[in-house]
Amino acid sequence: MIRAISPEPFWNRPCAAAGLTSYRYGNGPYGFVMIGAKDDQDALREASRSVSGNIYPNRLERWNGEKYLAVWN
Repeated sequence: MIRAISPEPFWNRPCAAAGLTSYRYGNGPYGFVMIGAKDDQDALREASRSVSGNIYPNRLERWNGEKYLAVWN
């Protein structure tokens, strides 16, 4: 079986399981933490589990069906 390679990098595509919304949290020089969550607060909780140190809400982005957009500015 031959798989097609997506032209979009992984971090620019949604990755949440069915029933969840895709989020990504910008983790400075380390790229993004990809998150599937029920809502914005749930996404921040999940980010805090994956990132050491402080969590900054302005680094959270939500998939809108076409691209990731900032949740808070």
